[in-house]
Amino acid sequence: MEQMDRDRMNDSLDPLWAEYREACPDPEASAGFMPQMWRSIETRRNAISSSWFRVWAQVWLATAVALTIVMGAIVIPRLQNAPMYEANYVDVLAAADSVADSAGDGVPIPPGEPE
Repeated sequence: MEQMDRDRMNDSLDPLWAEYREACPDPEASAGFMPQMWRSIETRRNAISSSWFRVWAQVWLATAVALTIVMGAIVIPRLQNAPMYEANYVDVLAAADSVADSAGDGVPIPPGEPE
C-alpha cells in the first residue's frame, strides 16, 4: 500500500522536476566558472555594503559607544554613594583622644585621677 502511494507521488513529481531542469539548467563547468562566481559574490557584497542598512548600523554603533563612554565617565561616578565611614575604628579613637587631651588643657585635674 505504501509503495503504491510513493509511486503515485513520484509520478506526479516527475513532470515538476522536468520543468525545473528546463527552467534552471546546470551551469557549464568551464575554466571561468569560479572567477565568474566570485565576481557575482563581490558585486552583491558591494551592493550590500553601500546600503542604508549598513549606514544605519554604523550610526547606531557609534551612538552606543558614545553613550557607554558618557555613562562610564560621568553618570556612574555621580550616582555612586560616598562611603558611609571615612575613617576606621582606630582613627576615630585617636581623634577622640586628641580632642579629650586638648579639652583638658588648663583645666585642673582632681586629685586621685590619673593623667
